[in-house]
Amino acid sequence: MAILVTGGSRGIGRAIAVELAERDVVVDYRSDEEAAAETAERVREAGGEVVTVRADVSEPAAADRLIERAVEAFGSLDAVVNNAGIARPNRLEETSDAEWESVIDTNLSGAFRVTRAAAPHLRESGGDVVFLSSVGGTLGTVDASYAASKAGLHGLTRALARELGPDGVQVNAVAPGPVETDLNDVILEYLEAIEFRGHENVDTHLPEYACEPDDVADAVRYLIDNGHVHGEILEVDGGMHL
Repeated sequence: MAILVTGGSRGIGRAIAVELAERDVVVDYRSDEEAAAETAERVREAGGEVVTVRADVSEPAAADRLIERAVEAFGSLDAVVNNAGIARPNRLEETSDAEWESVIDTNLSGAFRVTRAAAPHLRESGGDVVFLSSVGGTLGTVDASYAASKAGLHGLTRALARELGPDGVQVNAVAPGPVETDLNDVILEYLEAIEFRGHENVDTHLPEYACEPDDVADAVRYLIDNGHVHGEILEVDGGMHL
């Protein structure tokens, strides 16, 4: 059983790759070859077979190459975990077109392209798609570009669950709250700089809701292993959405 994890070189992606190490794992990374190699070593230590592939999912042609490499490596593709994501937090009037497009292209369009390229193989295997979203997609936290990209993943999850479900492909998403990663440090620094404006009633309590990458990886495993959960957005946020 071969699983592709995009953005797998560190943080949540690394935790997912290691959690699923009893399967064959393809670790996608954008630029940090050393970090990707460390993830691969941890997968091997956990008993798994692994290959790393450098592909920036924000580039339109990269998704097709990535899926081709994944299938070449292990002969089939049984699950895709769309984890690759970035944040460029900024105030609305100060957000450039380039910042907006970089976030949408990576978080939303990249996940769409990878899943589109993988769909024929997943239909053959009766596989799984898991999108890594965020409570920001529901609550509108962080900033406009990030929240919009994650809200888009929620719509994508449910639309593809309807479309691919009849072919035996299971589609779900995990929507974490704050996770102890480098990306979360960037988000916290931004929110503190703007004094949590518009976020006071939720984000001033971030430590209360924070979890570890392994907690998110557990949720991804659950969605892949459970054959009767479909079209769901699984919130892993310690109750933050409440």
